[in-house]
Amino acid sequence: QATGIVEALECGATTLLIDEDTCATNFMIRDDKMMQLVAEDKEPITPFVRTVRSLYDDMGVSTVIVIGGTGDYFDVSDVVLVMDSYKCFDATEKAKKIVASAKESSSEIPHSASQSVVFRPAKRKRMLNGNMFQPNGKVKTMSQDSVSYGETELDLTCLEQLVTKSQTIAISNALQRLPNLVQHGKSLRETLNELEKRIDEGSLECLAPGQCHGGMARPRLIEIAGAINRLRRPKSIIQGKDME
Repeated sequence: QATGIVEALECGATTLLIDEDTCATNFMIRDDKMMQLVAEDKEPITPFVRTVRSLYDDMGVSTVIVIGGTGDYFDVSDVVLVMDSYKCFDATEKAKKIVASAKESSSEIPHSASQSVVFRPAKRKRMLNGNMFQPNGKVKTMSQDSVSYGETELDLTCLEQLVTKSQTIAISNALQRLPNLVQHGKSLRETLNELEKRIDEGSLECLAPGQCHGGMARPRLIEIAGAINRLRRPKSIIQGKDME
């Protein structure tokens, strides 16, 4: 989940949609008792509940979370909605009263599970080395989550939002366009934006010019970025200078 959020932010996402049921518990939250047992400097993962507020306040990225297992997100939420008998109700006021009541209650364990920390985005922009995306061999989409890219096996299993092999075919064709698309000094995000612009103007056919390809479905930029990040080739991505 942490990787997916970082990839989404790099692609310019302004809203994150998260379902608690598909997330790891230690990614979503560490409760007060666990924080007392395992010191913060001993745990490499910062729970999302502690950074979600900073994502909005400092970066303008909103988050919509479907959750039913912990109330610590009440502390950092702007709006709390409750589904009851298939009807949606605004429960923000009640949730904030619960938070206030919990703070007033006596407890020997300090409540710090939802204490916000500053989200620290990547300081250096990443750029693509176009030459490293030359297939140097046959490209074949084996399945929805697997591509044989020359001598490299591309595993897209973790890109759970891919729903059809047709999207994966489009991704493999997009990767083959990168050697001619990458410009010196352009970040990954800028390159993806240029790719999206070309698709908008010329449809998916621009990914396989002259082939009259009818077997592609359009993926999101984040899935294309995910494929780029998972194509295990040395020096395919270059770290640039510190961003302003």
